Amino acid sequence: MSKIFLIGMMGSGKTTLAKMISKILSIPYIDTDEEIEKSHHMEIKEIFEKKGEIYFRKLENQILESLLKRREDLVVSTGGGIILNPKNRELLKNQKTIYLKVDPIELKNRVSVENRPLLLNNKEKILEIYNQRKELYEIFETVDITSLNEWEATAKILYTLNIYEKLEIDSSFQKVRIQMGALKLVPKEWIIFTNEKVNSLYGNFFSNKKFIFPNGERVKDISYVSKAYEQLLENNVSRKDFLCGIGGGTITDFTGFVASTYKRGMNFTFYPTTLLAQIDASIGGKNGIDFKKYKNVVGTINLPNEVIIDPLSLLSLDEEIYREGLIEGYKMALIAGRDFYSFFKENLNELLNRNLEKLSNFIKWAVEEKIRIVQEDFRDIGSRSFLNLGHTLGHAFEASTGIAHGLSVGWGLLKELELFKKYNLTDEKCYQEIKNTLEYLVSENIRNIEINKEELFYYLINDKKAENSKKIKIPILKSPGNVTLEEIEYSVLKNSL
Repeated sequence: MSKIFLIGMMGSGKTTLAKMISKILSIPYIDTDEEIEKSHHMEIKEIFEKKGEIYFRKLENQILESLLKRREDLVVSTGGGIILNPKNRELLKNQKTIYLKVDPIELKNRVSVENRPLLLNNKEKILEIYNQRKELYEIFETVDITSLNEWEATAKILYTLNIYEKLEIDSSFQKVRIQMGALKLVPKEWIIFTNEKVNSLYGNFFSNKKFIFPNGERVKDISYVSKAYEQLLENNVSRKDFLCGIGGGTITDFTGFVASTYKRGMNFTFYPTTLLAQIDASIGGKNGIDFKKYKNVVGTINLPNEVIIDPLSLLSLDEEIYREGLIEGYKMALIAGRDFYSFFKENLNELLNRNLEKLSNFIKWAVEEKIRIVQEDFRDIGSRSFLNLGHTLGHAFEASTGIAHGLSVGWGLLKELELFKKYNLTDEKCYQEIKNTLEYLVSENIRNIEINKEELFYYLINDKKAENSKKIKIPILKSPGNVTLEEIEYSVLKNSL
């Protein structure tokens, strides 16, 4: 990996992004301006005032040369003017140097004049400085992050690195591969179903044989299934062609359903790009669409030819979407218990920081655990129901409130846990430990949302898991690794809300 240098204008976010990359890759972070300030016990503005800009540029060169002599991997945030020195430009050309390009109007809106001696308390000067340096920046590899948030920008940066580490999933039941950077390697001959968001971030990696659908759950509607059939027929797609779903769980569910039913079934594969899809939706062969407000009531059980998981794609996720996957993974750890549960507890902060090593191992563990359960009960008539932990109340909450699936499962886990505690099915220590973790993962505004109990109960009794009008089978968590399946009367569930 060696060293990564981020260059760009003041206000482009170099420091913030370098800190994030440091946590993601487990490598030290250095800020050249901070190093200069520490060595001189003065702020940059004061150094400019007392010593002048020429002196400061010499210091930048000294810091850069000293960093290049260090043997370890580093991610370095440089000062905006480091490329003004020809010697620095030559040194940086021989390194992994990335120019973070941001539109100058956005830079003006972002930047603060504090400790910015070149701006002289005048933000308008940033436009002049940008024009002076533009050509020097653009001799380096450029990543335009103008319209991206911090996580999206981080993903774009890391996709410029040659990170292709693999982890093998041990399963003869379903073929799953974890490979960083896999989105850059999607076969050009495959037909791709994706959504607008994924296409905007990664569409340049894909061939032109792609069909772009709307973001979110609304794609899982029979109207879009009809549109997909029409597009496949118009393009003379045969059963032997490969249909590839690239996106979150809605796209993998949708793609799997279309592929399983088009011409009585065609080849298909998934590149899930959300954590929830990687460890849940893409695993186990369930493909489905929604009807009315009922999730996945129309569907098939059919395994894809392969699932290729690229952990790098998770870096671009919004925080809430990412946490959805962590909650689902926590559910898997609760079912598995033992080592997986301990791993999750011990590495939660690193998982929240999206450390790639920890994240890849977390995905591997969660996928293998789900495959183990699914393999025992492929047709979903017994132990596979353990995977519904948190989902009995969670699905009803989701239908009633419109809150995203993973967050609703978190709410459902909490409410079901309270029920288990109330009837002495879970001991106090276990209850408190799990409750504390869930409250860390599920925001307070979701935990305390006001619900319409009658509406929630309506969706509960119409859930696809319901088998009669009085009772529902529900997984009971007694302790991590100890889950049983029992029937509970609806009245008990209703009274617990």
